[in-house]
Amino acid sequence: MPGHKVALTIAVSAFLFGCASPELPTPRHPIVPVPVIDLSARQIGDTVLLTFTPPKTSTDQQPLTDTPSVEIYRNTPAQGAANAPKRGTKNRNTAPPADTIPSGAVEQYQKDARIEFPEKLDPSELSNESGAELIYTVRTRVSRAKASADSNAVALRVYPPPAMIPDLRVTLTETAPVLDWSPPEQPNGARDEKPAGFRIYRAEVDPAAADAALSNPSQAKLLAPIEPLAQTATTEYRDTSFQFGHTYFYSVRAVSQFGNETVESADSVPVVLIAKDIFPPVAPRDLEAVGVPAMNGTPAAIELTWTINTEPDLAGYTVYRSERADLPGQRLNNELLSVPTFRDMSVMPGKSYFYRVGAVDQSGNESALSSIVEAQAPGP
Repeated sequence: MPGHKVALTIAVSAFLFGCASPELPTPRHPIVPVPVIDLSARQIGDTVLLTFTPPKTSTDQQPLTDTPSVEIYRNTPAQGAANAPKRGTKNRNTAPPADTIPSGAVEQYQKDARIEFPEKLDPSELSNESGAELIYTVRTRVSRAKASADSNAVALRVYPPPAMIPDLRVTLTETAPVLDWSPPEQPNGARDEKPAGFRIYRAEVDPAAADAALSNPSQAKLLAPIEPLAQTATTEYRDTSFQFGHTYFYSVRAVSQFGNETVESADSVPVVLIAKDIFPPVAPRDLEAVGVPAMNGTPAAIELTWTINTEPDLAGYTVYRSERADLPGQRLNNELLSVPTFRDMSVMPGKSYFYRVGAVDQSGNESALSSIVEAQAPGP
C-alpha cells in the first residue's frame, strides 16, 4: 500500500542520515578563547610587568566556563615575532613559551578585571645600556588541543635598572606626611651615576585593616591599585594632598634616564601611615574679661572676649574658671562655643575669678589654655 511505502522511505532516510538517532556521537571542536587585544608591557627593576584583560568568551561567542591558562612568549627582533593576530591565521610563534600561568594560578595575578604578571628578566638581557629589544605576545587556552590566536605584539626596550631604594620612612606633621629615604647604592659594575629622580607611589588602605597593615605593610589591603603620586629630584617628599582620617600605603622607585626613555627600580620596602590628627590648635590669644553690672533684673556677669583662631578645622572653644590663679578650675560650657565670646552669669557680686580659654579642633584635640585673666564681678 502507498502508506507502507512512505513509512519505509522515512525509516530508511532516518537510518542513513542519523537525524532520528540521538545516540550517535556529535563531532565537537576544541573551545578556543578569543585573542587578547590589549597587552601592554613596562619595565620595573629587573622584571617586565605585562598587563592585559583575559578573555571571557570563545571564538564561537560563547562564555568561557573555565578560567583559561596563559602562555607568555618573548622574542627578539632577530628571532622574529608574532604580528598582531588576524582571525583565522596560524600562530607564527612556534617556540615554547617563556612563561606560563596555570589556570588555577591566574587569580593571584588578577587586579580588578585585568591580569598583571611580572616576567623576570635574565641579567644578560639587562647588561646593554643601549637597551635590548624584546617583543611580547600572549596566548590563552582552555583546551590542550588548541590555544587562542596570538595577542597584539608589544615591543619593549629594556635597560639596566637603578638599584632599589634601601629604606623608606614616613613622619606625620601637622601640614603633611613627610617621606624620606636614602639614595640607592649602585652594584659593582653599574653606571656610576645618581638616579635621575624618584617616583613616589601611593594607595589608600582599607580602614578595617589599617592596624594590621601598620605592622605588616606588605599585607595591606588596598582600596585601589597603587598609583604614581609625584616625582622628585631629592630624597624627601611632602604629601600635601593627604587627608586626616585616611590610611596611606607608600613606596618609592629610583628612576634612570636612557636618552628619551626612563627605567624605574623595583619598589622600595613600603610604609603605611595612619593619618590621625593629633595636632591641637594654638592657644587662644588676647583674652580679656570685663565685669558687667546688674541692670533691669539681670544679674551681674563677667564678659570674656578673645582673638578668633584661624585653624581651618577649628570646632570651637572651652572656658575654664577658677578661684585660684594656680589652678585651671572647672569648665563652664558643656557645648563648644562657636564664637570667641562668653558671658559668665554664675558669678557672685564682688567676688574675683580667674579665667582661661582653650580651642578644640574637629578631631577633638584641645589646645593649651590661654594666658590667665582675673576679673571681679560688680557688686550690688
